[in-house]
Amino acid sequence: MPKITIPEGYTLIVEGEASFRVLGGELRAYGSILEADREYTVEPLRAVPLYALKDSEIDLYTGRVSFVKGDTVPPSREEVFRILEKDAKKIMIVGGLDSGKTSVATFLANKFAEKGEKVAVVDADIGQKSIGPPTTIGLGIIEKPVLTLSEAHFIDGFFVGNITPAGLLHRHVAGVKLLVDKAEDELKADRIIIDTTGWVTELEGRELKLFKALVAKPDVALIVSRPNECIQMEKILGQVTKTIRIDVPQLVKARDRIDRKEYRKYQYRKYLANAKTTKVSFVGRKILYTLTFTGNELGKNELTRLEYILGSRVHYAEMSDDHVSIFSEKSVPEEISSFLKAMYGHRRARIITGAEFMHTLVGISGDGKMLKGIGIISGVDLSSRSFEVLSNVDIGENDTIMFGLVKVNPLTFEEETIIEKTVFFREPRPLQRFILPLPGQTCSSTSPGQQAESCIPFLLVQACGA
Repeated sequence: MPKITIPEGYTLIVEGEASFRVLGGELRAYGSILEADREYTVEPLRAVPLYALKDSEIDLYTGRVSFVKGDTVPPSREEVFRILEKDAKKIMIVGGLDSGKTSVATFLANKFAEKGEKVAVVDADIGQKSIGPPTTIGLGIIEKPVLTLSEAHFIDGFFVGNITPAGLLHRHVAGVKLLVDKAEDELKADRIIIDTTGWVTELEGRELKLFKALVAKPDVALIVSRPNECIQMEKILGQVTKTIRIDVPQLVKARDRIDRKEYRKYQYRKYLANAKTTKVSFVGRKILYTLTFTGNELGKNELTRLEYILGSRVHYAEMSDDHVSIFSEKSVPEEISSFLKAMYGHRRARIITGAEFMHTLVGISGDGKMLKGIGIISGVDLSSRSFEVLSNVDIGENDTIMFGLVKVNPLTFEEETIIEKTVFFREPRPLQRFILPLPGQTCSSTSPGQQAESCIPFLLVQACGA
């Protein structure tokens, strides 16, 4: 455990994963004086600046450090705080990737907490979380200064289900709205800070910030950016709320895709520590974020007919207004889906073997919380119509399961893939040839859909396109 002395007027950058104890002196981090003889931790791929107001000393247990002369936190932070202190209850922080948004949020939370205020932080950066697990929006409370936002007391969250808001703006905006309302109405927070993603380019990225501002109604939007950046974003938000532009902190640590993925891996492991497997029935269960399990269950006779068509055991099938889902023990040629689509009146047909759900990340809601926890589907048992879900929370019969678009290996916690929202509803190739009835059967129509109804049971003879 090396002892490190930080001379007055210097900043020690501590890079995680790290832990240290303040032995003496006076160190400031993100606007707050660190407590003596208290152990602090820094998460992997994160860095914290410790500025010495006078000669100081720490015990470094783990981690890497480097020295910088002067304070890395711009003096303008104090000026901005004095402006916000007067009448800004809700503050939204906006900026590009690696612009230091979270450090600004931490600084402001600490300054307000030092004044005895109850600070709510809505962490909407679903890909690089400080509060709550990845793919979620988290709500935390800070009532005393913290070194990082991960020290906030987690209150609740909202499961978005992906590491990016692209294509899911509706969920993202709804989650921010619900958690801001909870912070304001239920928690009676004195201040609410909304930390956002770094997506500020393209129409969708800018509209995401605009709609967040429209539903959250911040008193101020802080634009954390370098000169000549976020110009359009500032103009757009300036039409719905007050904006203040602030500088990017010195020595902001840039992270690439690999770094970001590694950090999420660390967080999956953190939030699934000591997880256990629970068998969860998918029949009669409240399930969201998937079209499957939302239709009307087909009866035993229909399952028998489907087994004859597919040549495979069918454990469950359901039909809705626009699709039919069939749980089959074996996969079948894509052409069969085309036939089933015609048979069921041109609905989309989906053949499910269970493998499609393996390792899917899920959110769990219940016990009065929008986000009780997360889990990973580690097994599928079609015969008992159930999933095995690996989670560190107890999954009750009345809890809701929300399907994500991310697959995570339950052993290594590596992200395996991002599921395309339309992957299960790809349009199959159309029928191109003909269907022959079995002996004794006749067909009364030449259209594929009507043939299918009048020729069951049947034989397929070069029925689908090559």
